[in-house]
Amino acid sequence: DCICNVGYHGYDGRACDACAMGTYKGVNGSGSCTDCTAGTYLNATAGSVCISCPANTQSPTNSKRLKDCICNVGYHGYDGRACDACAMGTYKGVNGSGSCTDCTAGTYLNATAGSVCISCPANTQSPTNSKRLKDCICNVG
Repeated sequence: DCICNVGYHGYDGRACDACAMGTYKGVNGSGSCTDCTAGTYLNATAGSVCISCPANTQSPTNSKRLKDCICNVGYHGYDGRACDACAMGTYKGVNGSGSCTDCTAGTYLNATAGSVCISCPANTQSPTNSKRLKDCICNVG
C-alpha cells in the first residue's frame, strides 16, 4: 500500500497533497497537516517541522514568512530579525518593528525590556529618560 510521506496529507492508498506554507505534517501516513504554532513559521510547502522565530519575537499561528516574526513588547528591531531589549529609561508598549521611546518627565523605568514607565511618587518629578526611583526628586515648595 502507498502511504503519504512526511509533509504530505491525504489518505493511504490515494494521491497525497503537499502541506501548504504555514502548516506541517511530521509523520508518514494518512492524516492532515497542522498549523505552525505561534512563535514559529514555515515558508515552504511539504514541510515536516516549523521554524522558530528569532529571539524576542513572536508570530501568529499559521505564519508563512520569517517577516511574520515581529518584535515583542519591550524589544526593538526589524521584522524577521532578533530583537534587542529596550534600555532602562526607555520602553516600547506595542509589538512590531520600531524603536524604544524615552520615559517622559515624571516617570522612570529601572529595568530593560519595559513596556510602560513607572510614575514618580506624589510631589516628585524626574527628568526625561530616568532610570531609577532615585531620579524622582521632591518638587520645590
